[in-house]
Amino acid sequence: MTMRPRHLLVMVLVVALLVMAVRPAPAEADVLTALAIAGAVAAIVVLVVFLVVANMEERRRAEAPTDGAQLVLVYVASPQPDAP
Repeated sequence: MTMRPRHLLVMVLVVALLVMAVRPAPAEADVLTALAIAGAVAAIVVLVVFLVVANMEERRRAEAPTDGAQLVLVYVASPQPDAP
């Protein structure tokens, strides 16, 4: 299995999330630091959910049955009226 850029991004985000979870913030952290960390975690979660949903949609679209029909374009030219 080859590693797609999307998989690499997900792995980097998961590692970053784990590093933030394992290393606690210092005791003197103020409210803005806590809000910044919470916002970063929320952004990571939204991005991972988006990537998972997009991957499932791509897989569903790839597995959709095709009936083998071909697209045929038809052009009908109307006669031009005679100029006076």
